[in-house]
Amino acid sequence: MAMDLPEAKGTYVLVAFVAQMKRLEIGGLGACDIVPGYYAYVGSAFGAGGLRARIGHHLESTATPHWHIDYLLGVAEPVEVWYTRADQKLEHHWAELLETAPRFRVPIRRFGSSDYHRSRSSHLFFSKRRPSFQWFRQKVAEQFDGVEAELHLFATPGTNQTQTALAAKGKDWLNEAVDSAYGH
Repeated sequence: MAMDLPEAKGTYVLVAFVAQMKRLEIGGLGACDIVPGYYAYVGSAFGAGGLRARIGHHLESTATPHWHIDYLLGVAEPVEVWYTRADQKLEHHWAELLETAPRFRVPIRRFGSSDYHRSRSSHLFFSKRRPSFQWFRQKVAEQFDGVEAELHLFATPGTNQTQTALAAKGKDWLNEAVDSAYGH
């Protein structure tokens, strides 16, 4: 999957879609039920190659998973990534932001945060509806001085150019109308 992401260090939210129910073995977390919907994974990229290398790893390594998100991406379709090129590590702050957001819930405790042994928090969040980048960008601007969130959209088989463009502009009203029409 081609990516036009920077090699800069930063923090990201990888948004992926799961179309149907799956039972998945996820490393030390064991068997987990993955329900249809959108999953937002919060991570950081402060190693060599920055954001491009880390996200590229996630998208290419589903055959031999290393991180928890790699297991999920074996059954999920990447939709978009929200990121910032900030030198400060914002991963835990962003996880807290999503954990308190009304549209998200924590589907699997300690997912992506098991290296913090005392933590019961998660870096994975679930939403029935496609999350809004515009909402996220606004919250980041309000809560983190000088930090600006950026968006990268992935071309996915079930998404046409109009849907991709509307998602980039934050047209949540269209997603809500479609969900309402189909009883979601």
